[in-house]
Amino acid sequence: MALSKDIYKEFEDVVGAENISDDPAIKDAYRSPDLTVILPGSTEEVAAVIKLCNKHKIPYKAQSTGWMLFAPTYDFIFLDLRRMNRIIEINEKNMYAVVEPYVISAELMAELFKRGMICNVKGSGSTCTALAMSGHGHMGMTTSTGDRNDLATEWVTDEGEIVRLGTLGASDEWFCGDGPGPSLRGVYRGGGVITKQATKVYHWPGPSAFPLEGLSPRYTLSKKPSEMNMMVRYFSFPSIEKLIEAELKIGESEIAFELMGFCPSMVSSNITTSNEEDFETLEQFTREVQGPGFMVIIAGNFDEDFEYKKKVLAQIIKETDGESLKAVEDPDAEATLLFQCTRVCASIRETFRAGGMFSSMMVQGQRYDNHVRWLEEAAVLKRELIEKGLVIADDGQQFGWGEEGGHLGHTEIFCRYNPYDEKSSKAVQDWLAKVGKRALDGCFAVPSMGILPVDVIGKRASNYHIWFGKLKKAFDPNSVGENTGFSYVGADTSGVHTSIYQKPEKAPPKK
Repeated sequence: MALSKDIYKEFEDVVGAENISDDPAIKDAYRSPDLTVILPGSTEEVAAVIKLCNKHKIPYKAQSTGWMLFAPTYDFIFLDLRRMNRIIEINEKNMYAVVEPYVISAELMAELFKRGMICNVKGSGSTCTALAMSGHGHMGMTTSTGDRNDLATEWVTDEGEIVRLGTLGASDEWFCGDGPGPSLRGVYRGGGVITKQATKVYHWPGPSAFPLEGLSPRYTLSKKPSEMNMMVRYFSFPSIEKLIEAELKIGESEIAFELMGFCPSMVSSNITTSNEEDFETLEQFTREVQGPGFMVIIAGNFDEDFEYKKKVLAQIIKETDGESLKAVEDPDAEATLLFQCTRVCASIRETFRAGGMFSSMMVQGQRYDNHVRWLEEAAVLKRELIEKGLVIADDGQQFGWGEEGGHLGHTEIFCRYNPYDEKSSKAVQDWLAKVGKRALDGCFAVPSMGILPVDVIGKRASNYHIWFGKLKKAFDPNSVGENTGFSYVGADTSGVHTSIYQKPEKAPPKK
């Protein structure tokens, strides 16, 4: 953005000359020639910058630790929140932690481990923000999902007003995200900037620090998982029905620390160190499994507790005809999966494995067993594309997990293809639309944003698109904030998924 000298100086006066730049080299690093980068260092600076954006009708985008930036195609101010990186408080008595947006989950977990606690980590991984917000994670069986963990929050609206939500606004304490008065949780996920937030933390039965050995990517542990009263297994089942039965029984018995609906390719990508080894291992696993499966982690608080949970798990697997994947029983493979799936550093290995560009389809909502049935239908349609040579063969590359004993679920399926092949690209887009529509028509769950038109999804989800439009008008009258229309991807600082932009009806004038 070519800001005039006077307007540039106004922003500079807020954050300092060293924290604003429109240098072409800097803009190129952010993958857009149309931005001016600003690094605010406090809530007050964020509010002042957004007020200037309103004054001059300049759109802005805020991001903390997202995987990538999907930049608008028009001029805008980019708020990089990396200077706001403090862990403000860890309250052991009341089981919460307060963080700024650039604190990543790995940092917070390292401090929590020392105190025998753990936090929810979004599936995007421990290098993403520790703010609660939206986002399902590997440990959802124990830590629930992101949007059930956010407590009191400090939020800057799209007009630059600082709002302190929950108990923070009433008593300067962080222990509750609602009241007194109406809750704004759904509103702040659709716009503005979260500058501080309290998130729930949970009991951690594991070590205060994993005894890591080796070098990347071949890390291992100096202790066997069983020596820490922990165990990792992968079980496959003869049918979807048997898999669901096992998962629900595990949820009811409350024995699992983590349960992930991995497919064999997710396991192979996490225990191998090269593409060649990955493909060989996947081929072996595909031959050995009998059908759909999941990975489970058992964690005992003491020896007797660990032995009891193992016995209950063995009984459930026997009753549901499950079979253990022998490779995962190897202590080295088991150790690798243990720390990668509790520290959640597995996501990038799973997602960005070799084989071309990927698109993904996700659904989330109640009844995880419904999700699994949808997932298998989507995989069948994908296999048809594989047989026609339109997408890359991988075994399905689908996965999911359930929180709270299976009452809440999240599932995803990847489809890798050649983006330079017109037929391949079109086939993937058609597949996404078809499985997205099936999710709605079959009442499985709400599909991810961008797959179907907003109004099509909205009509089946309480007309949220109409309500979002009204909220947008009320909270962002000058249309300077991002226009996402969907709270899950609209969380400015979530780091889970960067936002999907819709160009304003009338582009703001260049300054």
